[in-house]
Amino acid sequence: MAVPNSEQPVHQGGPDVLAAAKKKERVKARWSLLREALIGSQSSAAAKNKHSMNSFAGFQVLDRTVIQDTDEYSDLLAKCHNADEGQDGEASSSWDFVQNSYTCKQGGKIQFVTREVKQQHQQSQQQCTSQSSMKSRVEALLSHRNHGVDNTGNVRVWDAEATLAGFLLSVLLSEEFINDSETDQETSEFTKVLDLRSRIKTALFANEESMCANVGQETCNILELGAGQAGLAGLAVASATASLDNMKLLQLVLTDGHPNCVENNRACSTLMPKREDVNIDSQLLLWDSSAKGAEECQRIIKECDKQPSLDQSSDEGLFHICLASDCVHFQEFHCGLFATIARTLTVGGVALLCQPKRGSSLANFMTLIDAVNEASTSNGPLFHVEMIEDFHPKVSKTHRSLESTNTTSTSYNPDWHRPLLLVMTKLRSFDEDVDGELAQKVVKTYITAK
Repeated sequence: MAVPNSEQPVHQGGPDVLAAAKKKERVKARWSLLREALIGSQSSAAAKNKHSMNSFAGFQVLDRTVIQDTDEYSDLLAKCHNADEGQDGEASSSWDFVQNSYTCKQGGKIQFVTREVKQQHQQSQQQCTSQSSMKSRVEALLSHRNHGVDNTGNVRVWDAEATLAGFLLSVLLSEEFINDSETDQETSEFTKVLDLRSRIKTALFANEESMCANVGQETCNILELGAGQAGLAGLAVASATASLDNMKLLQLVLTDGHPNCVENNRACSTLMPKREDVNIDSQLLLWDSSAKGAEECQRIIKECDKQPSLDQSSDEGLFHICLASDCVHFQEFHCGLFATIARTLTVGGVALLCQPKRGSSLANFMTLIDAVNEASTSNGPLFHVEMIEDFHPKVSKTHRSLESTNTTSTSYNPDWHRPLLLVMTKLRSFDEDVDGELAQKVVKTYITAK
């Protein structure tokens, strides 16, 4: 008879019992993490808890380094000085300046700086049990009640955002990837990526014929939804204008539902190396499927559209590219997110959503899109949809390496951590009454079934 390892728990009763025991362990661990958030303790045990979403270091598609020599960036600190005053009295010591960079295989490099909340605070610098500290933590946990949106964007920059930023920079730098596909499915994925990269470059780079004809500079309007505290994806594109030739004039609008994120995005915008004719704006925008949400989308469109086109209705949207990272996790916001993309994206425009599966959340969001498309028998589908798993070789290679280890000791969970790229191309105008009402019914169905 084999002697079980005394360090490992012994579960009897089959896979159902084992699954139940693991679920109980996860629940207990997450309540522990909630307790740590409330009382402010940052013990090493909690920080390294394998059930924390943050325990995996990420795919590191974008190189991100905290700037240590702040004297070198004193001018950047000065530019952000006014923004500090509105962040609930937080001192500049609460912020890090992060150098973000992407270097392609051919040697091209793009880098930019963002201001982000420090990930590590000295225990001695915080009164973790003080009334004010406890109050700030409770307010953060109740952000959805106070601001209509969660506080996750103020907590940290999530890996999906950095991954999408890195992917976009690889496209702009024309990085060449080798097709090492071994199956028809992998070849199909590679073809999808090549087509998407070509479409992104067409949207962002000026047409040679129009340049030769001297017909004026073309504009690409970009909207980032749920930009969080640093708007990495949108700002990565804006920063590329400083070093790459022939990019179109950019109108970039960074949006988030939390006012602190909006304010810090304004600070980050001042740090961007960009052409003088590139305009970056930061706006508060909640995803709302109601008439009020439609009005807010129109406000964003009108403020961005400095030179309205005579042959285009504002009802058809304005933005050529819409970016969103890790935005489909909370299924209660699916209908609002869907409507916001449909309202703001121009016909022919593309939305890039980068996120892990996170249980059923991503699958349900795709169910929502498919349901609206299939019901639109008279007008035709609203979106053409593609899901791309292998959109960047570093993500694919790291994922396969971690999967091959096949060990429970790793903190990597593909369902939580592996980013997938959902591509939505708008095919026609959004009908508020027909498409909007159907979307609400679909979301209500799977929310009720949870």
